[in-house]
Amino acid sequence: MRQEHGAERSSVQPGDDVISTKRNYAMAAAAAGVAALIALVVSRFLDLPNISLVFLVAVLLVAIRSSKGPALLCAGLSFVIYGFQFLPPHGSVFIHREQDLLTLLFFLLVAVLTGDLAARHKRQYVQLQAAQRETQALLRFSERLASATDLATLLQLLGQRLGPEGVALRLVRVEAGTVQALAGNVDALTELERITACWAWTHGKPGGYDSHNLPHPHWWWWPVSSSEEPLALLGVRSLSAARLDDRLRCVVESSLHTFSLAVARIQLTQALADERIRAAAEQLRSALLASVSHDLRTPLTVLRGAIDTLALLDERLPSSERQELLRDTRLETERLDRYIQNLLDMTRLGQGALHLERDWVTPSDLLAAALQRLTPLLGSLQLKTEVPVALPLVYVQAALIEQALVNVIENAIRFSPVNGTIEARIFVAEDEVGFAICDQGPGIPEADQDRIFDMFYTAARGDRGGQGTGLGLSICKGMVVAHGGQVSVMPASGQGTCITLHLPVDEQPVGESEEGSTGCE
Repeated sequence: MRQEHGAERSSVQPGDDVISTKRNYAMAAAAAGVAALIALVVSRFLDLPNISLVFLVAVLLVAIRSSKGPALLCAGLSFVIYGFQFLPPHGSVFIHREQDLLTLLFFLLVAVLTGDLAARHKRQYVQLQAAQRETQALLRFSERLASATDLATLLQLLGQRLGPEGVALRLVRVEAGTVQALAGNVDALTELERITACWAWTHGKPGGYDSHNLPHPHWWWWPVSSSEEPLALLGVRSLSAARLDDRLRCVVESSLHTFSLAVARIQLTQALADERIRAAAEQLRSALLASVSHDLRTPLTVLRGAIDTLALLDERLPSSERQELLRDTRLETERLDRYIQNLLDMTRLGQGALHLERDWVTPSDLLAAALQRLTPLLGSLQLKTEVPVALPLVYVQAALIEQALVNVIENAIRFSPVNGTIEARIFVAEDEVGFAICDQGPGIPEADQDRIFDMFYTAARGDRGGQGTGLGLSICKGMVVAHGGQVSVMPASGQGTCITLHLPVDEQPVGESEEGSTGCE
């Protein structure tokens, strides 16, 4: 098994030493020749020692344009040309005066040092540019990772950073010797790949096998960790070669820390979201149990008391008291039926199983049906209705909208004071029909107006019917939204609250319309 450490590897950065090519060496030879021609021209005006500066400039330019090798070639050619052409005896490679020999050797030394220094500075400049590009690329990579919301997106961004070379990426965890996929490539692992993954996970070091004799490329694994805690393994496999090249490994290693932080962030976000869901589910369960224990037990207690009274005192009860017990029994039975219906509707809405069976319905019929169901609950309350003369039809499932109206009207009845007034209005505004139900209750604080549609939210202040289940308005909103409408709440004129159901008006069927009346009851 082969392991690697980023600090022990020599990485190959883009733009490192420029490879010496024939073109660079040809340029070096040409530069020496051009320098010789220029030196011949200026030799008429300059002393012999100054002519060597022309060749030094040529060596310097070659070093800057190419690399150390061509610069040394230019220095060597300049050394030969300078000694052959300009030092006496001219046209001979033999030098008779020691002074000229020292001059020539000194020129060679200066040329070599100048070329090497220029090449070294150029190499550092190229490396600095490459490091700057790498830093900018890492910065852009970090910015993209910061906007990712899932592990699959992280792998996609890492794949883009690795470049056009075909690579497969995957994130896995190792639990009890089993490799569990988290995201990315889902190809089955060979036994050798599973072993290397377990080794990398256990030791916290990159690992894999490199061999050109293997039947197919193998995965290389890098530990993804945060604060010494293993989070996952990053698997990288070449799609076009038997092994990962050094450039790809270098990019993976330089990106691994930033990638690990992004994985930790996403896993933490997912853990927090899961915890919130668990907390919400527990809260919902507790609220549902409390609601069931209260709202089922109360009508059942009344029913059992009425039945026991009738059973024990049937013949001795006056007719009026017997009728009152029967009326109470009926009211509690209807209340129990509405509560069970709300529970069923809540379940259907929560599971997305609410399938609409629409038909063309007159808005006034929907309101009339809802009011008829709740007439026994009105008691001393006054009811005022206002319906325009002409109303468009609405394309809805009548039973659901009727139930939504029942929930809103029942809510208004519960919060209206004794001898108060409830107003039920239908209005038309552009492309919608509205049902406004207004009461004279204590009203709803502005801060709580959005919360009244939350499941199990109840407001005890002003509730004459005892604290409700907190399901009615939530279910009402779900039913209306399922029809493409919305529910709004606002203070009533004077005192109380108006809750309005807004339903869209679709293109009317030919020959269909409703003729209504305006009035108050």
